[in-house]
Amino acid sequence: MFKNIRSSEEPGSILGAILNHIPVESDWKWNSMIGIEALLAVIISIYVAMSVGIAEAGLASLALASAAIVPRVNQILRINRERIWDQGVGGWTANRKSITSGTIILLAMVLVYAVFAAITDREILSQNFSFVGVTYTEQLLTPERFEHGLTFFFTNTGILILFFFLSFIFRGLGTSLALGWNAGVWSVTIVLMARTGIASAEDPLVYSLVAFAAVAPHLVIEGLAYITGSLAGIFLSRGVTLYGLRNPRLLKVLNAVIVLFVISFGIVILGAVVEHFWAPYMLRLL
Repeated sequence: MFKNIRSSEEPGSILGAILNHIPVESDWKWNSMIGIEALLAVIISIYVAMSVGIAEAGLASLALASAAIVPRVNQILRINRERIWDQGVGGWTANRKSITSGTIILLAMVLVYAVFAAITDREILSQNFSFVGVTYTEQLLTPERFEHGLTFFFTNTGILILFFFLSFIFRGLGTSLALGWNAGVWSVTIVLMARTGIASAEDPLVYSLVAFAAVAPHLVIEGLAYITGSLAGIFLSRGVTLYGLRNPRLLKVLNAVIVLFVISFGIVILGAVVEHFWAPYMLRLL
């Protein structure tokens, strides 16, 4: 299945074309490959955007990286459809595997942006990533910054709805934007805030590990929520355009959309709870 889908669609970039020569017969190999591609796409996008010297090069890198992974997101969706309609795989299993693939892409992008933010001079970051609010990131990571669970819930619910509609309208591009935006913005923001604290910490290594343990869980949870919501948006978009009102497939699609959106909403609640309680608890250890 992986071979047929990869060979029948345009990879979207030379990175994808090269990686398509790597044999893939299992889910873990597939996820490893798309993770590597996302990682390389972000590295190249950052380098190209900053080399050109345009204003807000960080924002340009997000756009380039997000566009680069659209073909893989579309392939993830096609694999999902073939599993459900052609292979008879249950919706829970197929959707879980699709969400896992999306999460691998997100984590790969987060890794690159986090490392980039950690090794790049703050002044350079302020010039190229001012849209994330670099002046705000000059402040410390403190427990008080995360003890606003209800506010986080409403904010993240709004973002979830936004990405749902973006994916409904733009499908794979909408999902790619959700992945790229969250990876870039939050990685740079959190790393810069952590760097401010490390400068005055007694043990920089301990500070870094505790800060990572404090913020990573809710960021991953929120990413899962947005990926799941985006998947629901794409399913709805395809369902209403491909199937008639009397087509039994439409009812199955609508059921999947409702289930996925409810799950994503539940994940948002979980993320707000973790952000409100877990992050302050860990940061008080510093």
